[in-house]
Amino acid sequence: MKITGKRSLGSFIEICLKLLMVIGIIIIIGLPYFLQKYAEWMHPQINYYPALIILYVSGIPALIIVYKFIKIFHTLGQSNPFRMENVEHLKVISICSLIIMLEFMVGIFFITSVFGVVIIGIFAVAWLGAYILSELLKEAIQYKEENDLTI
Repeated sequence: MKITGKRSLGSFIEICLKLLMVIGIIIIIGLPYFLQKYAEWMHPQINYYPALIILYVSGIPALIIVYKFIKIFHTLGQSNPFRMENVEHLKVISICSLIIMLEFMVGIFFITSVFGVVIIGIFAVAWLGAYILSELLKEAIQYKEENDLTI
């Protein structure tokens, strides 16, 4: 299966990310209702307002991450992933991952759950991984441009 271009794996993932973006927006809009129902059914001792604030403040950077990935996979669909804008997208993803990690490090005092620790670990890896990938992509683009100039 092709990775780049039309009708490729990159295009399929872009469609999945767009669907995930719509679902994320619906969740952000309905978050007070969903959290209230969760508190009623599963976790009645939850601190509702601190949890709501933490989920809103981390949900927005998460939507930004999904949006930036959509932009990256769109360039894969165009068969031109070696662009400086993808470097910038990866840097924004890195910053958003850092923000989410720091929010949950503070929020762990309000939402005592093992999932908070897991989320901190996941976004720490995402933060470092996206930053390293952005630097690698930047170097690859520079090598490609130098190679294009010598030919």
